Amino acid sequence: MPLYLLDATTLTHVWHNHPRLMANLARHSHPQSGDRVGVASVNSEEVIEGWLRRLQRSKTPQEEAANSQVFHDAILFLAAFPLVAVTDAAVVRYQALRKMRLNVGRNDLRLAGLALELGATVVTDNARDFRRVPNLSWVDWTT
Repeated sequence: MPLYLLDATTLTHVWHNHPRLMANLARHSHPQSGDRVGVASVNSEEVIEGWLRRLQRSKTPQEEAANSQVFHDAILFLAAFPLVAVTDAAVVRYQALRKMRLNVGRNDLRLAGLALELGATVVTDNARDFRRVPNLSWVDWTT
């Protein structure tokens, strides 16, 4: 049963209903596909932190209310996906990847470490970074 992990930019595309991505997501999320689609806790952290920072920077009551609603909606949005926690083995894999100096961001490497440990495929449109990770399976559902 293949496992696909959505990265943060892919989550943003889902949030904005990217047509090709949504079609691929529907195909792979369908129970008859035999696939599982989830979100790594590292990417949930990234999304939540971003919306929380936006909420905390609100300057007016109206802005705070609007940002609070979006934060609320983002939490519900994330809850629609199975959450995959980072494991001890994934942290060790991440540390090994860091030592390789692949010029890939911290959260992307954390996701890559988890995907490698679970034998999962990362769903991303960030080929530039993820192709640098040896033996990582990744796919772009936006094309």
